[in-house]
Amino acid sequence: MLRETQPGRGGEIQLTDALKVLAAKGELRGVLFGGRRFDTGNKQDYLRTMVMFAAERPDLAPEFIPWLRKFLADQP
Repeated sequence: MLRETQPGRGGEIQLTDALKVLAAKGELRGVLFGGRRFDTGNKQDYLRTMVMFAAERPDLAPEFIPWLRKFLADQP
């Protein structure tokens, strides 16, 4: 459906436009989601998500968190 959806606001293909078409056709299905949701469609939320993921990864966190603390402490 996304291939058939024309670009909308901002010249981007809007997922919601494709979902409306599927709903109108009776082809839209839903699922209850119990996990975390991240909106990475803007720069601020993308950066917050990357920092959170890095801080939660056992292979990155031991080096990343101390670096982040120092980096933030050094900011004016």
